[in-house]
Amino acid sequence: MLEQLMQMIQQSGQSSVIDNAEVPNEHNDAILNEAQQSITSGLQGLADTGELNTVMEAAQNGQSVEQLPAVQNISNNFMGSIMEKFNLNKGTAAMIASAVIPMVLSKIMNRGGQQSGGGGGFDLGGLLSSLTGGNAPAQGQPQASGGGLMDGLSNIGAKLGLDKDGDGDVDLNDLSKLIK
Repeated sequence: MLEQLMQMIQQSGQSSVIDNAEVPNEHNDAILNEAQQSITSGLQGLADTGELNTVMEAAQNGQSVEQLPAVQNISNNFMGSIMEKFNLNKGTAAMIASAVIPMVLSKIMNRGGQQSGGGGGFDLGGLLSSLTGGNAPAQGQPQASGGGLMDGLSNIGAKLGLDKDGDGDVDLNDLSKLIK
């Protein structure tokens, strides 16, 4: 999964990072790695807050994800990071962030809903699972049991009666039912 993600980042970053005279060549790989880190941590944050579905629906409906607050937050975090770490000016960093982050997220979200042959779908569930260390299901697959910190906490929560929606795990859906 991470290899596919890096390929998308490299494709999207070709003109904005690699071919950009404002970016010293010795920083190209590190900036692309920073984009990967920003995207993976951003996706994990979106999954944790429940905003992932909003971004996915927008992308799959052909809407620009660039204007979504969640995507802007990921772009802004990436921009700030590369300004600080690589001493890039704000204009260059903003151009790189706006060229890479929304494009890659849009590709991920569009491919995440497709499991076609040929170009193949991007296994968003697999990526999130690799990020959390758990067994997050692939899209359309049931939740697997065991493994990972999140699975362990969910199982403990279910045993304590916190599984309010009866789906066998404790997640944001259960939290929302506790609050109501």
